[in-house]
Amino acid sequence: MKTTFGPKKIMFPCPAALIVTGNMEKANIATIAWVSLLTSSPPTIGISVGQRGFTSGEIKKNGEFTVNIATVDIMVEADFCGITSGRDVDKFREAGLTKMESKIVSAPIIKECPLNLECKLTGTGLFGSTNHFVGEIVETHIDTDKLRDQGDYTSFDTEAMNPLIYIGGAREYRKVGEKTGDAYKIGERLKR
Repeated sequence: MKTTFGPKKIMFPCPAALIVTGNMEKANIATIAWVSLLTSSPPTIGISVGQRGFTSGEIKKNGEFTVNIATVDIMVEADFCGITSGRDVDKFREAGLTKMESKIVSAPIIKECPLNLECKLTGTGLFGSTNHFVGEIVETHIDTDKLRDQGDYTSFDTEAMNPLIYIGGAREYRKVGEKTGDAYKIGERLKR
């Protein structure tokens, strides 16, 4: 048996991502969980940002942004950045987060986040009351101490990264659990 509720915004897990716009002198942080990889070649990411907030206008104006994956260790700071407007507050200063210069885009990355993606805006769309932005990932930063093999970006240690996960609908933060299988491999058992 299942209970039905009609259309609701429930999806999980979603990474708690800190979206940074602006530059090293003046930057804003917005916390969003509606983030998804879209394509592999070129690598693109999609983010959904409300129209009323400060961030949408900054992305449109600058044509670039960074996506920084928050950790459980900075849960309070990440939540603060999602409930405070960048129009009125310097979120980097108030949250005690550290700006680091990006390699390609003007928007800084966040030192306290173990995964940072530099993105150039390649597409926009308005669906309902939400702006959807597509960014081409032009540079990837991973904390070196979170890699098992420094020459392989896929060797990151998920447990060491300790990403903050948002559970949509329930409005909860969680952390990642234990590994349960190897993707693109475990399903081989069912092939005949």
